[in-house]
Amino acid sequence: MFTLTNVIRRSVQLSIAAALLVTASASAQADEISISNTVAVLEQNMTQVSQEMISNVKQELMLSLQTQIAEQVYEINSALEFASFEQPKVSATVAAENK
Repeated sequence: MFTLTNVIRRSVQLSIAAALLVTASASAQADEISISNTVAVLEQNMTQVSQEMISNVKQELMLSLQTQIAEQVYEINSALEFASFEQPKVSATVAAENK
């Protein structure tokens, strides 16, 4: 009877240990699945945010270039208008001096 009790006790202990190992293994796999899902979602979000940032940078760069070009065109036009107003005065002054 003493050995039979020991065998039963040992069997129960091993069963409990096996159950704990199976439970721990299952929860570790669940954690691994959860972590891989989280990493996948993070990668997807980072990719989406990066693409949006690149798009915004492109738009800002294009707007900046367009503004710089418009400013340069305005300055050139202003310089040309100023030169066209000054040219007849200079020509008239030179003509008057030559007479």
